[in-house]
Amino acid sequence: MAITNPFSITYGSRLVGGASNTYLLHGPYVLDKGFESLRLVFDIVVVATSYATLKTLSDSLETDFRKRDQNLVINLGGTSWTYTSGTTILNTRASLSKTGDPETDRGFSRAYTCVVEGELPAADASPVSGLRDIEWNVAPEAGRQNVVTVRGVYTATETPAQLASVNYLHANGADAEATTFLTALDGAATFELVAEEYTPDRNDHVCTFTRQYVQLLANQSAGSLDDTDIRDHRVVFTDLSQHPGDSEENTYRLRRVIGNYDCAIDIDQTTNLQTVFNNKVKNHVRDLFRTNFSPQVFCIEDRRVSYDETTKRLSVSIQFLYQKEGGDGTVEVSQSSGYRESRNIDYTPVHGEDELAAHADVGWVVLEWVVTRTAIVLGNKAPQRRIADVSSVSESGWNLVSSTSPVTRQFIGDPDDEQIEVSVINETLVYRFNRKPAQGSTVVPITKPRPPNPITPGRRTSGPINQLPGRAG
Repeated sequence: MAITNPFSITYGSRLVGGASNTYLLHGPYVLDKGFESLRLVFDIVVVATSYATLKTLSDSLETDFRKRDQNLVINLGGTSWTYTSGTTILNTRASLSKTGDPETDRGFSRAYTCVVEGELPAADASPVSGLRDIEWNVAPEAGRQNVVTVRGVYTATETPAQLASVNYLHANGADAEATTFLTALDGAATFELVAEEYTPDRNDHVCTFTRQYVQLLANQSAGSLDDTDIRDHRVVFTDLSQHPGDSEENTYRLRRVIGNYDCAIDIDQTTNLQTVFNNKVKNHVRDLFRTNFSPQVFCIEDRRVSYDETTKRLSVSIQFLYQKEGGDGTVEVSQSSGYRESRNIDYTPVHGEDELAAHADVGWVVLEWVVTRTAIVLGNKAPQRRIADVSSVSESGWNLVSSTSPVTRQFIGDPDDEQIEVSVINETLVYRFNRKPAQGSTVVPITKPRPPNPITPGRRTSGPINQLPGRAG
């Protein structure tokens, strides 16, 4: 009469021990159970009535213990420890080894050592179950901006019955863990998630993850340090000021600054890159420029916007033209002056001599002082009139004989935004020198004439360009 073993182990559909008279449990079992895993080791003796039956039973046992993701039940006298795959045990797998025991491997029997292994769910429920492990790496940059990297593992759980990735993505999952840690790290700082990667395993029983957070130091949009539409932003201003030299000291030229803005757009919030640029980025970059460079006047000279629809990234480059605070109306000036001389010589040919023979007698000399001036001034400036309606001249010395004063009016910058109004002035003045005849022995010395009065740049005017002003200088 067969005796039923009060101890049995069931892996998947295969029962060993208990009432089975072909798969007998031999000796005690070994159980190794910790926070992360379970390992069960036991011996099985296969008993048959013939070699053919022994082979069939052995093949069937080996097939069953090659399966994975099976339930495991340990029963002792009607009391069971049940491990259900996917909830109370994860990623189960088993293996058999034939040890070659001379006491059991004889006749129509053979012995196997069986190992059943699996991972256990993390039952900690703070703030959500399933968190097996987590570690933080805080790496401050040179400027003490904190960059925080977190790595961890979530498992599937029985209560609630959720897969590992669901526990990770739960509102009380990784987000809540990050909030708790980052608040403890620096409660006054604002952090943004800039990189995330999570990897569920084959059954989604175990999910490993990595996240990176960056401390935000500069607003992402006007008045918002952490804008919900914008992720991983960069703001860089490059000052391109040049000082090639001017003909007047303390001339504050128009300078250039390039503002670069780059960011990702959170597709969970919006997918319209152009709307984000027009409503949030464009004015924000302009406001940052004004704050950092304090321009007296400025305009947008060049703007380039790239919309990367494949990865939903926005890249902006804006070139600002401006005059720094403290400058006056003149933003560029170049002036040159010098003598221009010509003379007439009377040649009287001599007949009967060489064909080139002639008497040379001094005629007269034309001595002029020529001033050329090019200037760019802020505002609308009218051309100047210097000769008309001026009846008095110097009988001896220098007199202004020619004045050319064209002005070109320009508006620089985006017409839909700020513009700078300038006047480009190109002046040429010609002075001529003479001596009054019959002055006896008195000779008027030749001196450089008094420099002409330029168009005064310090004040903007709004009159039309063709309105002739009165005499200046």
